[in-house]
Amino acid sequence: MKLDAQDKTVIGKIVKLSLDRGVNVKGGRIRRTSSRLCLGVEHGDYNGTELFGVGTDRFIWLAYRPNGQKRIRLFSGNFPDDGIIEFNLGSVPEPKSNSIANTWGRFPYGVEYILRREGFKLQHGIDGIIYGDIPGAGMSRSASLTLNLILSLLDVNGI
Repeated sequence: MKLDAQDKTVIGKIVKLSLDRGVNVKGGRIRRTSSRLCLGVEHGDYNGTELFGVGTDRFIWLAYRPNGQKRIRLFSGNFPDDGIIEFNLGSVPEPKSNSIANTWGRFPYGVEYILRREGFKLQHGIDGIIYGDIPGAGMSRSASLTLNLILSLLDVNGI
């Protein structure tokens, strides 16, 4: 993939965040997932409504690498006050737990939980830095992040 100016700017931010927060992603991969704008209805995909989605030039980037442990360590440059989200594979808080309900961390916890529940054998954790430029509601930010996390965890685990 040829990097454009937007990618280069974000990669610079990710490198700085990695160094500042001590989450090592050097030598890893970067995955970029896009957003969409659904015209006329928000969250219609949850209840079977017909959607008219339009792709955008906004993304979520995840720089990640295997960490040699059964541990997930992620930092979001968009939510720095949440700190590093860190947990062992197979050991996530209960869904809708107060400890995660109001943080972006509910997404990696949820992805790991669902993959495990569906029979995927995750044996390898990752260290990662996440950064996105997708604005607010209606842009499928959560879908972009979720797909990015799923694909990255499956990649690291050879699935």
